[in-house]
This record gives sequence, structure tokens and C-alpha cells, in this order.
Amino acid sequence: MSGRVMVVVRHEFDESQIWDDFVSQHPEGHIEQTNTWAKLRQHYGWKPTWLWIMRGETMIGGAMIQTRRVRRLATIGYVERGPIWSPGDNDAMNLVTKALYELALSMRLTYFVVVPPYNGEPTYPLLQSLNFRRKPRSLPPTGIGQATLLIDLQQDSEALLADMSMTKRQNIRRAIRKGVRVRIGNGDDAELMRDLMWAGCKRRGIAPVPPQEDYFHTLWNALGPSGRIKFFVAEIEGQPVSSATACVLGGVMHLWRVGWSGTHKDYNPNDLLHWEMIQWAKRNGCRVFDFMHIRPDHARAILRGERVKDAYSGVTEFKTSFGGEIRLLPDLYYQSFNPLVQLALAFGAERLGDTSVCRNALIRVFSWN
Repeated sequence: MSGRVMVVVRHEFDESQIWDDFVSQHPEGHIEQTNTWAKLRQHYGWKPTWLWIMRGETMIGGAMIQTRRVRRLATIGYVERGPIWSPGDNDAMNLVTKALYELALSMRLTYFVVVPPYNGEPTYPLLQSLNFRRKPRSLPPTGIGQATLLIDLQQDSEALLADMSMTKRQNIRRAIRKGVRVRIGNGDDAELMRDLMWAGCKRRGIAPVPPQEDYFHTLWNALGPSGRIKFFVAEIEGQPVSSATACVLGGVMHLWRVGWSGTHKDYNPNDLLHWEMIQWAKRNGCRVFDFMHIRPDHARAILRGERVKDAYSGVTEFKTSFGGEIRLLPDLYYQSFNPLVQLALAFGAERLGDTSVCRNALIRVFSWN
């Protein structure tokens, strides 16, 4: 394909619909590259900037950068599941990655993180040539999925059930027999979704992410009207017991957050909740159900044919018993365009951040959530 190549940068929502259309139709398109997600994050102080490459009249790639100021001292930024480019077009990949680097440089970002798309490994050599480094776990943001479980929804329902463990099928039948019901929620359920997620986090002894009390309300207001967010609630005799929030884009349902009161375990509400989501996604034209988060050390062990047994193995076993394909996801890369900060991160923070005190300090400094 020939034509003049042009780099386009936009800062306003009303100028960026063309990018949203590109992401929605792209096989690597992700909800966190959409304008609706940008509106959600804008509520919490993040500012979107859109970059794309035109070859003649055709868009061939791009990315949305989210940035925010931190205490008037620094500007941090990240690209979540980007950049993306026309499949199989290595020239487009090179053009958009270099343009992204030039844009971040022009913005003088103090700390900049790139989370490549699911099939983003080809960007590694180019990112490294542009002085990006692999992000250690100690540096923010934390909690970005680096392994997942994907279920092919193009199979029929009988094949999906056959791919599950026998125990999972039994649990689903038991939940149905005992009267568990799963309904589709709406904006009125936002507080319920938060409460059930926070209850689950409290029971596991972890801090809720996102931590903002109004996040699920804001999430629904930003993404609900477009149909890109779905609330699912499992109930027993009308009492909400467990919940799941899923994002839907481009034929993929991404499981984003779950919650559980911790009650009625013998009713298996969570098993039926996930099965109903999978069925809803299939009925509504999705090709893939994406669990989004599998511990990467668990994923590597499973791919080696080993059985995992630790404090977190129960969650992994719950997910993998649905069948599907384990997928390791690309490494994250970071860079600073402040020479002193880059030096400190490269030779100090990567090692100091291995301690919980320093790691928490870094997260507070960069105010990621």
C-alpha cells in the first residue's frame, strides 16, 4: 500500500473518534485504548493524548497515551495495550513505535510505561533500541496482567462444557439446582459491585484496586451507555452473593473485576456466575472470553506441565478448571526523559524497590491510581 505517511496528534475527544473506531475494529484493540476509558480516567486526573499514523487515507497504527501531573514536580504517562498497528505490517509497527517515542520525548515525561498488546513481542527490539528498559515488578504500575486464560467462544456450548473439569460441571449443575440465579446489572448496581469486590479483597487481605469509592459509578457512567461494560450479579433467593464486571470490545469479553460476599460457598455461586458470563458473551457475538489475570509464575508452571500449590493456587485452579488456553503476555517497558530520574531508576529504584517500604513509596510518589 502506497501513500504519503503522516503522524497525527490530537488532544480533544471530539477529534479522536476515528481512533476509537480503529481500536474497536482491531484484533488487538483493548478497552483501555478507547475514548470511553479515557473519559473514565480523566475523572481521576489523567489526560489523554491520541497519536496515529495515516498512510494516504488509511490509518495504519497508533496509541493513546494517558498522562498526569504529580505534585507539580513531574509528569507520568502510560500506554495500556498499545501501540497497535495493521496486522502483519512491520513498517507500520516501526513507524508508530518511533512516533510514540518522539511524542513522549516532546512531552518530557518523567516516567513513561508501555504495556504492549497481547501479541506485542515484536516491539521488544525497537523499544530497547529507543532506550526503554523492561519494567521490574518493583516499579509502578502494579497489578498489570502478564498472563491470562483465553476461552475460544467459537466452539459450541457442549464443547465448552466438555473442556471444563468434571468438578466444574458438577458445581454449575449444583448451583442451578440450588436456585442460584445470575442477572445482568445496571448503573443502580454500581455500589453493590464495589461492596462485593471490597468484601472479597478484605477477606484475602489485600487493598482494593481501584480504591476510589465512586469508581464503579464513574465506570458505569463512562462506559455503560456504549455497552462496553457489563455488570453480572449472582443471587440466592434475591440476595446478591457474588458479582463480576466485564468489558466488551471487538468480539472479546474481558473479565475485569469480581466480588464475593464469602457466603453460600456450598451453593457454588461463582462457578455459575462465570459460566453465565461465558454464555452471554457467546450469545452476543464475542469470539473470546479473557480472564485477564493469571499469576505469571503459575502460568509458566502450568505450561511446563507442573501443578501449582501455594497461597494463590486456589484462584488459578478456579479459573483454569473452565478450560481454555494459558497465554503469557508481553513484558512492560519503561523510560524516563529526565536524565537524573532515568539514572536513579536504572541504578537505584530497581533494586531498592524490591523492599515493600520502597515499593509503596514509589507507588505513592507516582500516584498511579
